[in-house]
Amino acid sequence: MNKKNLLSIIILSTLFLNITPSFAQDNTNEYKTASTLVRVTTNMFGYNFITRHIAQNVIKKALNKNVKGDYTVKIDSFSGVDLKKGKFRGLIIDGKDLCLEDSIYFSKLHLETTSNFNYIDYSKKPIVFKTDVPMDYVVEITEDDLNKTVEKDNFFNSFSAMIPLVSIDKFKFQLTDNKVRLNTAIRFPFSKSIKFSISGSPKIEDGKIILTDIQTSGTRHDFSERIANVMNNYNLLENIKLNLFNGTDSTMTVKNVKVQDKKICIDGNLVIKKA
Repeated sequence: MNKKNLLSIIILSTLFLNITPSFAQDNTNEYKTASTLVRVTTNMFGYNFITRHIAQNVIKKALNKNVKGDYTVKIDSFSGVDLKKGKFRGLIIDGKDLCLEDSIYFSKLHLETTSNFNYIDYSKKPIVFKTDVPMDYVVEITEDDLNKTVEKDNFFNSFSAMIPLVSIDKFKFQLTDNKVRLNTAIRFPFSKSIKFSISGSPKIEDGKIILTDIQTSGTRHDFSERIANVMNNYNLLENIKLNLFNGTDSTMTVKNVKVQDKKICIDGNLVIKKA
């Protein structure tokens, strides 16, 4: 071994010996991050890349336990040392073809943290959030998603409870021209089924998605109003709740909703609460 290589090994060994005490000192304040020296040195040896890959895979698995789908997870870390402890600068989650609790479907989900310091313990099962983690979200729901969700969820029960003695023969949602349209065939007792449609433009009101500018065909105006009330009382996003990780609580706000390219596009803010 030549002197130059031996000198390099001695310098690196000294650096790591000096780094080790700083790891222990970091425990005195769990919200501190590693020093610049630690970040630079560990990044040189690929430790940041390895821990980032491990953390991203753990988060993917945790997501799939509660909301099945195809995910891409990207973490912006301070250093490998910090990320091993669960501290990171930012997180981006993109998901597609998602199913929550085998009953609520949505085609796309985008989540991005808005805080520059986030702290989770991803070694625990389920993952434990050590700080509140605020995020911006975007959800896309297609016609097919909406029809599958309504078929499996409690919309029919809501309909029957609020409009007794009325049964539904056929049921289908369409998304077009910034409107949500419901096409159905309803049946009153001792009568033939009646084709009926109702449509409206989605809007945010008191934090809920409702339909405005209601248009109907096929039945009386007063009955149409009752159906519109059922649809507005059935808040799909409230049912979704985006509880992505088991054992966590979250709060949501809706900022915008629109129908575009036969999809309902919803965006807003989500905060996953500290445990």
